[in-house]
Amino acid sequence: MNLRGRALLAFGAGVLLSFAFPKFDLAFLAWVAVVPLLLLLEGRSAREGALIGFTFGLGFFGALLIWISIVGWLAWALLVILESSFLGLFGALYAVTVRRSHLRSHLPSHLMARVLAAPVLWITTEFFRARVPLGGFTWGQLVQSQHNLTFMLKPAALAGGWLVTFLIVAANALVAESFRDRKRGVVRSLIPAGLAGVLLLLPFAVPANHSGERALEVAIVQGNVPLDFEGSLYEKELEIIRSHAELTAQLEPGSVDLVVWPESSVGIDLGEDTIVEGLVTGAAEAVSAPIIAGVNLDVDNDHYKVMALLISAEGKIIDAYQKTHLVPFGEFLPARSALDWIPILDQIPRDAIPAAHPVVFDLEGSKIATVISFEGDFGSLVRERIDLGGRLLVVATNTSTWGDTGASPQHLAFSQIRAVENGVWVAHAAISGISGFIAPNGDVVERTRLRTADVITQEVFFADDITPYARMGDWLPLLCMVGSVLLVARSVRAGTDKVRA
Repeated sequence: MNLRGRALLAFGAGVLLSFAFPKFDLAFLAWVAVVPLLLLLEGRSAREGALIGFTFGLGFFGALLIWISIVGWLAWALLVILESSFLGLFGALYAVTVRRSHLRSHLPSHLMARVLAAPVLWITTEFFRARVPLGGFTWGQLVQSQHNLTFMLKPAALAGGWLVTFLIVAANALVAESFRDRKRGVVRSLIPAGLAGVLLLLPFAVPANHSGERALEVAIVQGNVPLDFEGSLYEKELEIIRSHAELTAQLEPGSVDLVVWPESSVGIDLGEDTIVEGLVTGAAEAVSAPIIAGVNLDVDNDHYKVMALLISAEGKIIDAYQKTHLVPFGEFLPARSALDWIPILDQIPRDAIPAAHPVVFDLEGSKIATVISFEGDFGSLVRERIDLGGRLLVVATNTSTWGDTGASPQHLAFSQIRAVENGVWVAHAAISGISGFIAPNGDVVERTRLRTADVITQEVFFADDITPYARMGDWLPLLCMVGSVLLVARSVRAGTDKVRA
């Protein structure tokens, strides 16, 4: 098959993989959709591997992130191209490691090296993708496709979502071996496929996370965003605040221990507007419970802060969390002076300011870790807050821009993974949905619908202990980075020795 044919097949396989993710949630496709890519890369040069991996990425990210087109097709295209380049890197590295004759051998040691190469290189490139450029982008991590299979998520408690991804890619590599061995007999070809099945059953052996002892009754208030609002921006923001305040006031006083308002639920600086201050204060007093509210605070005409405020039952601000990991081209414009001539970037008139360090809220002696929207997509970032003492996680987000697309369920899926990784309950509050409570095993035990104003309550528990991943961090991707260097060096050395011979 020529290179063009391989690239087209890779593109189709990438599209197929996207169906494993929300909203389609055909999770099993992730166990086989990488197989065509691995087979198409066999025997290719690094340049050809890069092209095949890149076209696989175009199909995958192009379909998965189609909702980005709501803010412009150019933004969608640029993001898809950027993220696909990381799969191009994977394609180049994998092609190099499997093209040498010593790795195409059927000796057990060589087969093991080939099977391990796929997950080791995949996690290495996915780890880089989560960090560069501009702080990285994590959407499309393979673990996200397994969010509703709680048995598959269990290994995340040991090594983060990376370990789940490792198992998925390794299973794909074993199925690829079955195809390679099909000419050596049916029995021989079925052995790797059987091993893949065993690999996917291993998560059953991992103990599930359990809830702690101290209970907390929590309410999530989803005030919603009015559609086709005809008033001014100030009037729209005031309507959103009023919706959250009125819904909160409907709760019976003393019936809950904590109320959570989503990101952007208070879009007007309550320190500069007495009406807003009165609405927020009155809501806390009416329910007789503290509120964690997503707030934007003005700094000057060109800058603001994205915050989560802890407001006491008496309506006083007792602590504040400022977002540390901002959304590039969403909450700030990199190199503004060089790019502000681009018309579409008028949608980002001013820049948010990040905090240097996170804050963990103290609620009567128990710690609550809070992250805001995009931050919840990063396992490494969330676990740092849990390691700082957080034993309950609050994710405040605003996905209202994306409407009824895959963005909201995909974001909720990340919170399911964070729950398992850290062994904590999660209150995922989205201003227009989907909001939900997530148990430490990843189950969504209560949720709202999109585009509705609603209140949900749930008894949650502060964790008594945290997981090995929350304590030790990203040891697996770091190990995979070392393994990637060794695999590529081994392959290059083998090629050099062959030339000398």
